[in-house]
Amino acid sequence: MTLTVVVLTYDSAETVDACLRSVAEQDPRPVEIIVVDDDSADRTLEITAAFAAHSPVPVRVLRNGARNISRGRNIGLAAATTPIVAFLDSDACADPGWLAGIEAAFAAHPDAAVVGGGVETAYATRFARAIAVNDGAVRSAAATGSLLVCGANLAVHRDRAGGAGFDERWVYAEDIEFAHRVRRWVIAPEARVRHASRATPRRYLRQMYRYGMWKARYTRHTGHVRLVDYSASAALVGTAGLALLLGPVWLLAYPAFCAAETAVVAAFRRPAPWLLPLMFLGWLVKNAAWGLGMLAGFARPAV
Repeated sequence: MTLTVVVLTYDSAETVDACLRSVAEQDPRPVEIIVVDDDSADRTLEITAAFAAHSPVPVRVLRNGARNISRGRNIGLAAATTPIVAFLDSDACADPGWLAGIEAAFAAHPDAAVVGGGVETAYATRFARAIAVNDGAVRSAAATGSLLVCGANLAVHRDRAGGAGFDERWVYAEDIEFAHRVRRWVIAPEARVRHASRATPRRYLRQMYRYGMWKARYTRHTGHVRLVDYSASAALVGTAGLALLLGPVWLLAYPAFCAAETAVVAAFRRPAPWLLPLMFLGWLVKNAAWGLGMLAGFARPAV
């Protein structure tokens, strides 16, 4: 099999060189690396050009400019000349056996149109390490079905997908919507990448708000419901309701809920003790942002 790697970039100057190097060092190497840039304002394109000048793999740069990740994926799909297209986020690095794992998964499953690879969390700060522990526990315990497919490490067999592309109405959750629609997908955990976690509470809050909003829209669109997705919204609404009915002291129920989550994760993951306060902070941020995002998602028109 031959394949193309598509890397989506936006202001990725800090990470794009390492990302591209991890792709060029694969065995087998891809036929081509296509970088789809979304009007980066930093040195992303300069760094990409410097890498391309000495890369053992041809590198082509295309422009998106729509601030729409689904459109960027479709640009890469349309430009590729190989049957298989593997997507990698610019803040992720592929392990040495990544592409070999993707090829093996498609060969072992002749009907599969999508392969979702394994995603390990990389972290640059203590807060990022803490939320990596939290999110890793949730992913291993609760992710099922097409929700195991992650756009940071996703490969599409264009012929088997019947020419299907990503729905450009979806700004987030486009990966699981695509896998749900195509349906013929498999998981290849050995095809692993390491994806950067959000380094600060503020960035994590913005990310979780958007994820919560689009997860609500995904639920409305597909009818796929997981109770774990609603725990944050239930905690927020329940705490507010109890405070209104029984007094403001019940506002303490929300941090108590987050503390309980921290304790459960700590019991199973055994993190270093100094991580516990940051894990608690991570749950405070995630539950508030995710819960509010889901409420906003249900309030908006369906996709």
